[in-house]
Amino acid sequence: MKEKIVILKCDNYDENLVYEKLNNGIKLLNLKNIPNKILIKPNMLSARKPEKGVTTHPSVISSLIKFFQNREIIIGDSPANYFKSIEEYWEQCGYKKISEKYNIHLKKFENSLFVEISINDKNYKIPITSLIKDYYILNVPKFKTHNLTTLTLGVKNLYGLIPGITKSILHSKFINPYDFSLFLVEFYKKIEDKIFLTVVDGIIGMEGEGPSSGTLRNFGYIIIGEKPIYVDYVCCLLAGISPEKVDFIKIYKEKCKINEIEIIGDKFEKIKNFKLPSTKRYFFIKNKFLSKIISPVGKLFKIIPSINKKKCKRCYACVNICPVKAISNDLKFNRKKCILCFCCFEVCLYKAVEVKKSFIARFLT
Repeated sequence: MKEKIVILKCDNYDENLVYEKLNNGIKLLNLKNIPNKILIKPNMLSARKPEKGVTTHPSVISSLIKFFQNREIIIGDSPANYFKSIEEYWEQCGYKKISEKYNIHLKKFENSLFVEISINDKNYKIPITSLIKDYYILNVPKFKTHNLTTLTLGVKNLYGLIPGITKSILHSKFINPYDFSLFLVEFYKKIEDKIFLTVVDGIIGMEGEGPSSGTLRNFGYIIIGEKPIYVDYVCCLLAGISPEKVDFIKIYKEKCKINEIEIIGDKFEKIKNFKLPSTKRYFFIKNKFLSKIISPVGKLFKIIPSINKKKCKRCYACVNICPVKAISNDLKFNRKKCILCFCCFEVCLYKAVEVKKSFIARFLT
């Protein structure tokens, strides 16, 4: 059985255009089972306005609500920065206006069920929003790069189903980028049957130092499929990245059968000169090629987060999010504690957390 993935060209967020594209694209999939209760899960990484390109654009969410308007729909998420009011997220991201327009509820993920997963012979009980018991997920990620997973798309967006601070704590348990991807795969496998559709907002995407401080670029695509892993596979092709070089896709292929993919919809071209995050290139080099060489001279080859005091607004989001408490209240890093998860980098609203590279790291990445 082939997995159908629809690629649609769409170069702006005019809501009539986006709805037309989504209407045609979803119909091409010929969905057999549309649930009566739908939970829309956007990428709501940060409380930023849509034009910043960090979160799923509200015109995509609005168009999906119009398409599935005869169903019971809610919008839900749980940003990692639990110290910031969820209402500020709804407002800044543009979802509050949507909820008022269509009279649908916005839900913060709090009450939890637990899923049990096993990784490297250890068992973990992972909290997940209890809404998943009654609702099926309409997964609506943003097409962006990510410092640990190369790309943040359908599979990574599901990490947001884990409520609040637990997401950052898990980074302290799965420090290595490969192990973190292994966790994502095992978590995804547990909830795969609750995801009925994935729609990637790739109209304006982010490359380079994503998922929050990268460079915005008009990719001009919407990508749609039933299963996130296949959607992500095709997004890799769009970005000119071999899917097998993306850890979570490689791991999934090793553990599960992968069906043949049929790409339908508009003819597409690869995104030219797509820029990867420098942190990901560093981990790739360190883990695959230079580990023996780097080991004795590790100080000469490093990529670390650093706070630009001129940009910093003292919001302390970085301090609050750090899973190992490596940032003090005077905004200094304890380098012995820092696990290079770059959670601080992700949540900073002001791009004050920067990627600092040694000379050799700059040369090699």
